[in-house]
Amino acid sequence: MKREKEEIIVLVKATPEKSKMHGHVVGVTGINKEGELRRLYPLKSRYGEGLVDFGKNDRLEVTVTKPEHDLRWESRKVLDYVNLEQPLKDREVRELILPLATSVERLNIEGASLGVVKPEILDVEVKVNSTEVHDRQQYFSLMGDFLEKRERGKIPVEIRYVFRCEGEEACRGHKVIVLDWELNETVRKIMRSERDGGVIEKKILEQLFGLLEEKELYFIMGTHHRYGTWMVMGVFCPEKDIINQRSLHDFEKMETVAAE
Repeated sequence: MKREKEEIIVLVKATPEKSKMHGHVVGVTGINKEGELRRLYPLKSRYGEGLVDFGKNDRLEVTVTKPEHDLRWESRKVLDYVNLEQPLKDREVRELILPLATSVERLNIEGASLGVVKPEILDVEVKVNSTEVHDRQQYFSLMGDFLEKRERGKIPVEIRYVFRCEGEEACRGHKVIVLDWELNETVRKIMRSERDGGVIEKKILEQLFGLLEEKELYFIMGTHHRYGTWMVMGVFCPEKDIINQRSLHDFEKMETVAAE
């Protein structure tokens, strides 16, 4: 198959999974220089702490080809990658994804399987299925067949956002499960110190609603490999102060130019 190289900015890093063929691997959702979203898999990782040598906002050079069993046009099979070690700042990532912000309704019309949505949050639902602190591999993943295997059993904590797509009059609202590695780790930290399901639920909700107050919210959306249903694969949330400070700086710059 034809090989290609692309430079990718990491938007979502999936929970690692153990693969018989590749060892411990991780999936990535990113954006290339042309502003196209990419679903990348598998990227090798190490088990334990420091699982992968890259994170959100990092720049990767990936060697990819078309996957054999994933027909979604945004998907690529990773043959090799290099971390270019020049991560972007949140405001730079925001500038990249802002032109892509749309609605679930429009993504469906376009036949997309990845997209960016700026949500208007209506509610957050948390369901605690187990108070056990699960191993990393017991947590849900984002990519293909691995997700399907994990979905056969209940995940420890299910989090769903209820939201409307900003700017979409036809949107009647969505209730979508959240699959986000960083959110998983937040839940794990709470569960290490708490065993009461009600307390765990309360603390998770406090964290999530606190996030809404402090940060601007974008959802990186993706479809299930088999069923095509939408999931919140990752949450991008730059500080509101970053956006406000930049806007103020631009306004002051405009005033200075006008005065001259």
